[in-house]
Amino acid sequence: MVAVNDAKMDWFEKNSFIKHLGFETIEREGKDIVVKLSIEAKHLNIQQNLHGGVHAAMLDTIQTVALRSVYETGVTAINQNVHYLAGTNSGVIYATAKIIQQGYKIAAVESEILDEDDRLIAKGSGVYKINR
Repeated sequence: MVAVNDAKMDWFEKNSFIKHLGFETIEREGKDIVVKLSIEAKHLNIQQNLHGGVHAAMLDTIQTVALRSVYETGVTAINQNVHYLAGTNSGVIYATAKIIQQGYKIAAVESEILDEDDRLIAKGSGVYKINR
């Protein structure tokens, strides 16, 4: 999880893609940053399910939030894996992340998306280059 006091969130508020998708950051239990999305019609695919690109963008975003909370510089994705586990088409979803390897040049993160009922919607993992 990501401590709110440590996170450098200025980049998040200025990112036009994040704004376009409607991602928000919230604090949970007084210590963690979570990325939240209220699902709208624009987020749905032709079958009226949450588009896979939204899952991927949300997982990448929370992984970046986690890494930017511990590194002074930005990060660049090297690899991203997404496991689509359940469909959804309405309500609110939440993404969380955990750094699993933190190196000087490369870091790895795992993340997940849950719905309001704590149902697992997607899991992701990413490897990132630390921009130095």
